[in-house]
Amino acid sequence: MDRWTQYLFEGHSEHELRAWAQRLRFFRFFRAYGGHANDGDSLNAAFAYATTEQLESFLVDLGVELTKFDVPPPQPELGVSYPGDVFAQFPFLVGGTTGMQQPGRCQIMDVNVFIWCEAGQIRISLGDDYAVTEKNVLDAEKLETLLAHSTLDRIDPPKDTRNCICPKYYPDYFKNQSARSRCS
Repeated sequence: MDRWTQYLFEGHSEHELRAWAQRLRFFRFFRAYGGHANDGDSLNAAFAYATTEQLESFLVDLGVELTKFDVPPPQPELGVSYPGDVFAQFPFLVGGTTGMQQPGRCQIMDVNVFIWCEAGQIRISLGDDYAVTEKNVLDAEKLETLLAHSTLDRIDPPKDTRNCICPKYYPDYFKNQSARSRCS
Protein backbone atom coordinates (compact mmCIF):
# COMPACT_ATOMS: atom_id res chain seq x y z
CA MET A 1 0.00 0.00 0.00
CA ASP A 2 1.46 3.39 -0.98
CA ARG A 3 1.76 6.24 1.54
CA TRP A 4 -1.24 8.17 0.21
CA THR A 5 -3.56 5.15 0.35
CA GLN A 6 -2.31 4.33 3.82
CA TYR A 7 -3.03 7.90 4.95
CA LEU A 8 -6.44 8.07 3.24
CA PHE A 9 -7.69 4.91 4.94
CA GLU A 10 -5.98 5.45 8.29
CA GLY A 11 -9.18 6.37 10.16
CA HIS A 12 -11.80 4.71 7.95
CA SER A 13 -11.62 1.66 5.72
CA GLU A 14 -12.08 1.94 1.99
CA HIS A 15 -15.32 -0.02 2.37
CA GLU A 16 -16.66 2.54 4.86
CA LEU A 17 -15.72 5.54 2.67
CA ARG A 18 -17.34 3.88 -0.36
CA ALA A 19 -20.50 3.26 1.66
CA TRP A 20 -20.60 6.89 2.80
CA ALA A 21 -20.08 8.08 -0.78
CA GLN A 22 -23.06 6.00 -1.86
CA ARG A 23 -25.26 7.33 0.95
CA LEU A 24 -24.49 11.04 0.64
CA ARG A 25 -25.77 13.20 -2.19
CA PHE A 26 -24.36 16.66 -1.33
CA PHE A 27 -21.75 16.09 1.36
CA ARG A 28 -18.32 14.69 0.58
CA PHE A 29 -15.83 13.15 2.97
CA PHE A 30 -12.68 15.26 3.18
CA ARG A 31 -9.49 13.67 4.51
CA ALA A 32 -7.53 16.31 6.42
CA TYR A 33 -4.43 17.75 4.81
CA GLY A 34 -2.70 16.91 8.08
CA GLY A 35 0.72 17.90 9.28
CA HIS A 36 1.08 21.56 10.18
CA ALA A 37 -2.32 22.45 8.68
CA ASN A 38 -3.95 21.50 12.01
CA ASP A 39 -7.13 20.58 10.17
CA GLY A 40 -9.40 17.62 10.65
CA ASP A 41 -11.45 15.23 8.60
CA SER A 42 -14.89 16.61 7.75
CA LEU A 43 -17.97 16.26 5.61
CA ASN A 44 -18.34 19.20 3.22
CA ALA A 45 -20.92 20.60 0.85
CA ALA A 46 -20.67 23.77 -1.22
CA PHE A 47 -23.07 25.90 -3.23
CA ALA A 48 -22.56 28.85 -5.57
CA TYR A 49 -24.35 32.16 -5.23
CA ALA A 50 -24.28 35.24 -7.45
CA THR A 51 -26.04 37.84 -5.33
CA THR A 52 -26.33 38.78 -1.67
CA GLU A 53 -30.06 38.10 -1.97
CA GLN A 54 -29.39 34.51 -3.07
CA LEU A 55 -26.97 34.06 -0.17
CA GLU A 56 -29.44 35.45 2.37
CA SER A 57 -32.33 33.40 0.99
CA PHE A 58 -30.27 30.19 1.11
CA LEU A 59 -29.19 30.77 4.71
CA VAL A 60 -32.68 31.77 5.86
CA ASP A 61 -34.12 28.64 4.18
CA LEU A 62 -31.66 26.59 6.24
CA GLY A 63 -32.82 28.34 9.40
CA VAL A 64 -29.53 30.14 9.96
CA GLU A 65 -29.90 33.33 11.96
CA LEU A 66 -28.23 36.17 10.10
CA THR A 67 -26.46 39.02 11.84
CA LYS A 68 -26.49 42.15 9.70
CA PHE A 69 -25.12 45.53 10.65
CA ASP A 70 -26.75 48.80 9.57
CA VAL A 71 -23.31 50.38 9.68
CA PRO A 72 -20.37 48.09 8.91
CA PRO A 73 -18.50 47.47 12.18
CA PRO A 74 -14.80 48.27 12.59
CA GLN A 75 -12.50 45.68 11.08
CA PRO A 76 -8.88 44.85 11.90
CA GLU A 77 -6.32 46.81 9.94
CA LEU A 78 -3.79 44.92 7.86
CA GLY A 79 -0.35 44.93 9.40
CA VAL A 80 -1.59 45.84 12.88
CA SER A 81 -1.10 43.36 15.72
CA TYR A 82 -3.97 42.95 18.15
CA PRO A 83 -4.10 41.13 21.48
CA GLY A 84 -6.25 37.98 21.12
CA ASP A 85 -9.15 39.33 23.18
CA VAL A 86 -9.27 42.54 21.11
CA PHE A 87 -9.06 40.66 17.80
CA ALA A 88 -11.88 38.33 18.89
CA GLN A 89 -14.20 41.35 19.15
CA PHE A 90 -14.02 42.04 15.41
CA PRO A 91 -16.89 40.27 13.62
CA PHE A 92 -15.91 38.35 10.49
CA LEU A 93 -17.94 39.72 7.59
CA VAL A 94 -19.00 38.06 4.35
CA GLY A 95 -17.01 39.76 1.61
CA GLY A 96 -19.07 41.66 -0.92
CA THR A 97 -21.90 42.34 1.52
CA THR A 98 -22.63 45.53 3.38
CA GLY A 99 -22.19 44.21 6.88
CA MET A 100 -23.38 40.59 7.01
CA GLN A 101 -21.53 38.54 9.60
CA GLN A 102 -20.15 35.14 8.63
CA PRO A 103 -22.44 32.42 9.98
CA GLY A 104 -19.45 30.45 11.35
CA ARG A 105 -20.42 27.87 13.94
CA CYS A 106 -24.18 27.46 14.02
CA GLN A 107 -26.93 24.86 14.01
CA ILE A 108 -29.19 23.62 11.25
CA MET A 109 -31.91 21.16 12.25
CA ASP A 110 -30.15 20.71 15.62
CA VAL A 111 -26.93 19.72 13.83
CA ASN A 112 -23.72 21.62 14.62
CA VAL A 113 -22.16 22.91 11.40
CA PHE A 114 -19.61 25.47 10.28
CA ILE A 115 -20.64 27.76 7.42
CA TRP A 116 -18.28 30.12 5.62
CA CYS A 117 -19.21 32.31 2.65
CA GLU A 118 -16.77 33.91 0.24
CA ALA A 119 -16.10 34.47 -3.44
CA GLY A 120 -19.60 33.40 -4.42
CA GLN A 121 -19.42 30.12 -2.49
CA ILE A 122 -21.21 28.86 0.60
CA ARG A 123 -19.31 26.06 2.33
CA ILE A 124 -20.94 23.88 4.96
CA SER A 125 -18.90 21.42 6.99
CA LEU A 126 -19.43 19.11 9.91
CA GLY A 127 -17.35 16.68 11.90
CA ASP A 128 -16.40 15.88 15.49
CA ASP A 129 -13.08 17.13 16.81
CA TYR A 130 -10.94 16.37 13.77
CA ALA A 131 -12.85 13.17 12.89
CA VAL A 132 -15.94 12.07 11.01
CA THR A 133 -18.23 9.57 12.69
CA GLU A 134 -21.28 7.57 11.65
CA LYS A 135 -23.35 10.11 13.60
CA ASN A 136 -21.93 12.88 11.39
CA VAL A 137 -22.98 10.93 8.30
CA LEU A 138 -26.48 10.51 9.73
CA ASP A 139 -26.56 14.26 10.48
CA ALA A 140 -25.41 15.01 6.91
CA GLU A 141 -28.19 12.82 5.52
CA LYS A 142 -30.66 14.77 7.66
CA LEU A 143 -29.32 18.10 6.34
CA GLU A 144 -29.46 16.85 2.77
CA THR A 145 -33.26 16.64 3.01
CA LEU A 146 -33.21 20.43 3.41
CA LEU A 147 -30.41 21.08 0.90
CA ALA A 148 -32.32 19.12 -1.76
CA HIS A 149 -34.74 22.06 -2.03
CA SER A 150 -32.03 24.62 -2.80
CA THR A 151 -32.13 26.34 -6.16
CA LEU A 152 -28.43 27.21 -5.97
CA ASP A 153 -25.91 25.27 -8.04
CA ARG A 154 -23.95 22.72 -6.09
CA ILE A 155 -20.16 22.82 -6.28
CA ASP A 156 -18.69 19.34 -6.57
CA PRO A 157 -16.09 18.77 -5.35
CA PRO A 158 -16.55 21.21 -2.47
CA LYS A 159 -12.75 21.18 -2.10
CA ASP A 160 -10.95 20.43 -5.34
CA THR A 161 -8.29 18.04 -4.10
CA ARG A 162 -7.73 14.30 -3.99
CA ASN A 163 -8.36 14.57 -0.24
CA CYS A 164 -12.04 14.90 -1.16
CA ILE A 165 -13.89 11.65 -1.84
CA CYS A 166 -15.88 12.83 -4.85
CA PRO A 167 -16.69 11.67 -8.39
CA LYS A 168 -13.83 13.71 -9.88
CA TYR A 169 -11.11 11.89 -7.91
CA TYR A 170 -12.82 8.60 -6.98
CA PRO A 171 -15.37 7.94 -9.76
CA ASP A 172 -15.65 4.22 -9.02
CA TYR A 173 -16.99 5.05 -5.52
CA PHE A 174 -20.06 6.63 -7.16
CA LYS A 175 -20.86 4.27 -10.07
CA ASN A 176 -23.86 2.56 -8.43
CA GLN A 177 -25.10 5.93 -7.17
CA SER A 178 -25.17 7.32 -10.71
CA ALA A 179 -27.10 4.32 -11.98
CA ARG A 180 -29.60 4.70 -9.11
CA SER A 181 -30.06 8.40 -9.86
CA ARG A 182 -30.83 7.73 -13.53
CA CYS A 183 -33.39 5.05 -12.61
CA SER A 184 -35.27 7.09 -10.02
